[in-house]
Amino acid sequence: SHILEPLPTKALPWRVQLSYCQGDASNGLLAQGMTLPLVGMVLLLFRVAFILCLLLLQLFFVSWFLFAAFDIRMYPIRDFGMIIHEFDPWFNYRAAEYMADNGMAKFFKWYDYMSWYPIGRPIGTTIYPGMQLTALAIRETMLRIPAFTWDIPQVTPLKIIRRIFGVLRKAGYLSVPLIPKKIEFAPMSVNDICCMIPPWFGSIASLFTGLLTYEITRSMNAGIIATGIMAVIPAHLMRSVGGEFDNEAVAMAAIACTFWLWIRSLRTPKSWPWGVLTGIAYIYMVLAWGGYIFVLNMIGVHALMLVALGRFNSGVYKAYTLFYVIGTFGAVQVPVVGWQPLRSLEQMGPLLVFFGYQLLAFCDYRRRKHGMSTKDFVFFRIRMSGLFLAGLVGIAFLLYPTGYFGPLSARIRGLFVKHTKTGNPLVDSVAEHQPASSGIYMNYLNLPLDYAWHGAAVCVYKRSSGCYFAALYAAVAVHFSGKMSRLVLICAPICTIGCAVWFGFLADFVLEPVLLMLGKSGYQGDDTEMADVGNGSFEKAKSKTNDGSAKNNGGSGKTKGKEKQPESKDGKTKDKDKGKSSTKYDSDFLLTPLLEHEEEHRPGGIMQIKSKCKRLAWRAMGDSQRKAYVDGRKFLDRNPIALVLRLLLSAFIIYHILGLETKVATFVQHCHNVARQLSNPKVVSYVRDRVHGMVKMDDYLKGYQWVDENTPKDARVIAWWDYGYQITGIAKRTSIADGNTWNHEHIATLGRTLTSPEKKAWNAIRHLADYLLVWAGGGGDDLAKSPHLARIGNSVFPDHCGDEDPRCNKFGFHADRSPTPMMAKSLLYKAVMHNMKEGVKLDRRYFQEVHTTKHGKMRIYKVMNISQESKDWIADPKNRVCDAPGSWYCVGQYPPALDKLIAKRKSFAQVEDFNKGGQKSAYTKLIEKERAGRNDL
Repeated sequence: SHILEPLPTKALPWRVQLSYCQGDASNGLLAQGMTLPLVGMVLLLFRVAFILCLLLLQLFFVSWFLFAAFDIRMYPIRDFGMIIHEFDPWFNYRAAEYMADNGMAKFFKWYDYMSWYPIGRPIGTTIYPGMQLTALAIRETMLRIPAFTWDIPQVTPLKIIRRIFGVLRKAGYLSVPLIPKKIEFAPMSVNDICCMIPPWFGSIASLFTGLLTYEITRSMNAGIIATGIMAVIPAHLMRSVGGEFDNEAVAMAAIACTFWLWIRSLRTPKSWPWGVLTGIAYIYMVLAWGGYIFVLNMIGVHALMLVALGRFNSGVYKAYTLFYVIGTFGAVQVPVVGWQPLRSLEQMGPLLVFFGYQLLAFCDYRRRKHGMSTKDFVFFRIRMSGLFLAGLVGIAFLLYPTGYFGPLSARIRGLFVKHTKTGNPLVDSVAEHQPASSGIYMNYLNLPLDYAWHGAAVCVYKRSSGCYFAALYAAVAVHFSGKMSRLVLICAPICTIGCAVWFGFLADFVLEPVLLMLGKSGYQGDDTEMADVGNGSFEKAKSKTNDGSAKNNGGSGKTKGKEKQPESKDGKTKDKDKGKSSTKYDSDFLLTPLLEHEEEHRPGGIMQIKSKCKRLAWRAMGDSQRKAYVDGRKFLDRNPIALVLRLLLSAFIIYHILGLETKVATFVQHCHNVARQLSNPKVVSYVRDRVHGMVKMDDYLKGYQWVDENTPKDARVIAWWDYGYQITGIAKRTSIADGNTWNHEHIATLGRTLTSPEKKAWNAIRHLADYLLVWAGGGGDDLAKSPHLARIGNSVFPDHCGDEDPRCNKFGFHADRSPTPMMAKSLLYKAVMHNMKEGVKLDRRYFQEVHTTKHGKMRIYKVMNISQESKDWIADPKNRVCDAPGSWYCVGQYPPALDKLIAKRKSFAQVEDFNKGGQKSAYTKLIEKERAGRNDL
């Protein structure tokens, strides 16, 4: 921004009087009859050349970092090919395939009977479809572009760049950009697009994090550094390596984009139109991930914070109003969200802030219209606030008995309690829902975490609206990730920002004396304005303030000050801006020049209190101290000796930054190591063999493929809840349950059945499934998970372990790793250990082994003597309960043969399904009792 700035004589470090152009730089550097001296011209040329080189260097690093973000996520693609990872991504991929094949209209009315058999699942209304829509949009775009091959011209600049990149690679630098000799394009399959979306969006998220950092600090260097850190930080890699087609893969980009646009809309009072884009970005965030609640509340709390800090103005009001109205309108269109933004307790806060903003805007409107004094305005706002609060209480009093307000979900409750258990055994069984440890933070945040607090100190110094937002983000991220380890990923942007703010501050500090030596304007402050206010000259200060405000808003202060106001018929001068000028300010209200984010001097609030505090602090300083401060600032920016000393200090800082090379290299290597650890797709992975070293273990993938190739198309496979997505996605067979938690009773029925004695389990399974699938071979196999299965089953079937044993301690292992009697009799134990341990085998009358994978990681059994009657009964459309005649939404029923089993179930009080009429299980009561005991302590 200072490239073509005229060179003030006082800014030059040489004591030589020069004549130079004072005209507008856009009209040329030479004015009529005036010439720029040789020294000034040389300095300007050097300055322009220096900044151009700096811009090219910054562009190079941005390109490198964006490529690095893509490259580090490509390990699984290079090692295993285009294959989907883990569990949930298989469901997301299957949904994307369905949308691509059937269109969006059918997708949102898709009731899937291949999952949650026999009741089915409404996919279209229980999914966040952002990933699927993104994949579909990319696919449709690719299909409209013809395949082509373009040979890149081998021009000299490209050859030079290739050589530079080659030198960097030989020097050991990782993820150096590649410049291909030709570019080939052809449309990709849905599977390949889904595998590539995480690397693509890893780069996009890194770019938006850099933009957010720039907006917080207004430092280009900080933004570039943030882009580089976000590209490789392990917390961002958690859900975004190739093939990890999960919600967070695209949600991180949506989070960073929404936050950036929100902060951008607050830059000046005239920046409020950016609020429209903020709302649109938030809609995509809602489509992408259930974590949109975090984004909504972050912006809502920050908007409230701006009021508390005296930073509310019409621009902030318009930005938040546009964001909330557009964002909420879009959010309620998403079927899985519906009217939750206006009903759910965890989303009430931003709604109340929206109403509060309307109240504040109305009060300001009345103040401007009637020219209220500070006292009148304060009392008017108090009266209106009282009426507003009374109205809210009245509305809540009327709506609460109707059940209008939805309760907090178990996961949300778990983020605000001191314990590690929610009372829901299903939620508590998931490892990623447990609190994060210091080791997790060190592994996933690593080196940037060490310098994030330095960045916090810089934010304290700057105290911009963006810095306050960063402080809020840090507090929320630390708290939530401490409650749920999965949420360490939301720490990635803020940890990145903190570290980048610090090193960006150092980079700016290092470059500043160089730019000053080349003619950049230094400190231009003046102490006379504050001094006048301190001496009581209110009108003089006010006049100076108006001039300064005009300059800050892009106008000419002199022109504004001299502009003659129109007169009314009675000869009195009319205000052009009645809203602002008619306000009756107290004479002791300090009228300092408006800052970039300020619109007017709002009386009767925090802004006036802060202004008075500044005045008192300024008055406490004597004239000599004030003058010494201003002279000192000018000396540091203009005196040649001071600039030389600053250059020496810059050299010292550069020396110490270069000393961090080893730490940075270690951090980057750690990031790549984590990326490799995350690159195993779960169904395929590399393991170390004692004989052959590292070998590819694909038991799970081959096992599911065996089911696809060797079982009837209408076969039903019973397995634990975790594997449902892979059964439907890879094996393409009907599963009893998948990784969604929408029906606790059904999952508990599955858990109870698998952990029951063999014959008892078979009596139920023969009516539901044709095959039994278990994970074996140690590690995280089904035996390791089985105590959770029994505990979940007991939460709905109290006769399973009994209310006297809510944790199901009777189902598990003894200290010597031998099974308890209940476990030894269970179907799950026998299926995993069948013929693997002496005396342990399944009865062939009930289950017959049909396949065990090469390394014994998956075992498949055929269910003998299945009930064809129950299978036909379930398949009959007449036995599906529809919400309306001919409706697509038809929930299945359990076959009559299972009526006795289903009758034993107790409805679980699962608040996320608003099942308030359910009963608390013995496990839930135990956890609540433990909480109460801790609270008493």
